[in-house]
Amino acid sequence: MMKPIFDVGLDTRMFRHTGIGTYIRNVLAAFKEDRVFDRLRFGLFGTETTRELYGDVPVREFLPKIYSVSEQLVYPKLLSDCRLWHAPHYNIPLMRGKTRLIVTIHDLIHWIFRKQFFAPHQNIYSAVMLRAAVSMPDHIIAVSEHTKSDLVKHFNADPEKVSVIYEAADLKFNAFRDESAISEVKKKYSITRPYFLFVGSLKPHKNVHRLIRLFRQLHKEAHTEAVLVLAGRKDKYYPSGYEELSALQSGQGILHLEGVQDSELKHLYQGALALIHPSLYEGFGLTLLEAMGSGTPVIASQSASIPEVTGDAACLVDSCQDPAMMQAIRRMETDPVYRFGLRERGLRRASQFSWRETASKTLALYEKVLSER
Repeated sequence: MMKPIFDVGLDTRMFRHTGIGTYIRNVLAAFKEDRVFDRLRFGLFGTETTRELYGDVPVREFLPKIYSVSEQLVYPKLLSDCRLWHAPHYNIPLMRGKTRLIVTIHDLIHWIFRKQFFAPHQNIYSAVMLRAAVSMPDHIIAVSEHTKSDLVKHFNADPEKVSVIYEAADLKFNAFRDESAISEVKKKYSITRPYFLFVGSLKPHKNVHRLIRLFRQLHKEAHTEAVLVLAGRKDKYYPSGYEELSALQSGQGILHLEGVQDSELKHLYQGALALIHPSLYEGFGLTLLEAMGSGTPVIASQSASIPEVTGDAACLVDSCQDPAMMQAIRRMETDPVYRFGLRERGLRRASQFSWRETASKTLALYEKVLSER
């Protein structure tokens, strides 16, 4: 039997996605900057898009649909070429042979909200795969202490086998302001009034439907001059009770933007009075750090990992209590001193997270697992 070709194989199929794709892109960029590819033999398993940035690192075609039976059929051959396989999500290979395995688990949304938001077949898949993702790997990376706690609570994970390695905001989300670029973005999207911003997919657990109703009420009662800008795509399917999101259109104090360019996002943050992030659950919450790193104040829910990420640098409220949300919105709109204080604290907080540190700790874990007998 031939020896493995690669020390580390990384599944990069979600390279162009948001969320997990952001994780993959930034870890790889930090690896490249720190010349990690000269220390370990890497193989990137995905589409040709990864070759554009990492032409000197072997890219192997890996095309089966994520969360499919077909990916499980292809895994064994790919893993046979690797000493260690890093799965950046919980769709791990169920047959791995002698290959070491590390999995990054970002959150347990599919499990915790299985009864409210997901179909039966999704629930069966997540139950099987999450249990396997906890029991089978040599080590687990959790992106927050809260995610680690959830793994222990819901799946009896061994705490010694779970390492918390935080994510970070991209360095482009910084305090430098280009006022002309901010004006151009606002002009492009016809934003003519002060605005609060939500960034992210309009999924049920993000609690956006409640925020939309709240802003429409505030506008109807003339309690705010600001509009709510939603920068994110609708979900393909919504469970019963969320028809409002499926039918969402701009109007009544709401501006829905789909297809915001990555290069525009920082300017959209910086033009806003604040980011509002009312999510019921986050494994980490990258948009919080992106906003804070851009010098934008943040209003966020006090749930899950959010307080862990923001520290004292955000206005945290119970996002399921309308009076508390209204009070936070009105104060943020009318109190520039308060906004400035949150801005300064947010900049300091965001600077404490670094993709280079993420990559460094991930590399150390690779080397540890590879050295184990």
